[in-house]
Amino acid sequence: MIQITVDDKACVSCSLCAEICPTDVFIWDEAKGLPRVDKPAECFGCLSCSEICPPHCITHEGVVLSESHYHDPYALRLASRLAADVGGRFNVPGDPASQTRAATDLGVRLRSVAEVFKRTLGGSLPAVGTMAGRTLARHLPRYREPRGLDEALALAVKQFAPAWELTTDRKGEDLTVDIGRCFVRETCEREGIELGGEMCVLFYNYLAGYLGQMGRVRLRLMEAERGPTCRYKVKIYEK
Repeated sequence: MIQITVDDKACVSCSLCAEICPTDVFIWDEAKGLPRVDKPAECFGCLSCSEICPPHCITHEGVVLSESHYHDPYALRLASRLAADVGGRFNVPGDPASQTRAATDLGVRLRSVAEVFKRTLGGSLPAVGTMAGRTLARHLPRYREPRGLDEALALAVKQFAPAWELTTDRKGEDLTVDIGRCFVRETCEREGIELGGEMCVLFYNYLAGYLGQMGRVRLRLMEAERGPTCRYKVKIYEK
């Protein structure tokens, strides 16, 4: 039988696991604001609960997980010998006017998508961002996986630039992420949208999902400060 474990300390009380489970394995404890495993024998290992969980606080034992095709051991050994430089090949508009038009168009599209998600998903919005970030981490081709969260943070600083200028400071289980230039903030200012809305929610959880998957940790947002430089204070939980 599959063993299911819920980390109560990391749980953010979103109740998404209980809502999505197709066999009603969980019961939601309203008093404690936590899920309780009520029918473990009904779990067949679809992993829907752990995939949708924003802080990734649900784990399963007894389920065989597939490996990412992008991390084939033979391909990694071969790539490590080549060390090819693939930088500088992005199709980015060269002149400022084209860049401004492209950013405006993309911002309008992003705002529309965020508004649709908000209206149709409501409280599930953080999970959408988290799952998108995890998907990026799993399917982004690279020579090897990061060796822990510190490498994942350094990689994120490079990969998210120039749309987002990230500065990270980790002290043990505490992580601070400062966002200098931010494409989402620029879009909000241009469209007259208050910071902290659905686009900010999607972006933070997208980043958290990416870092959590790449660094093999769970991240819980403790405090968010938004302004000319946004700051996220996060607690790190080892998987």
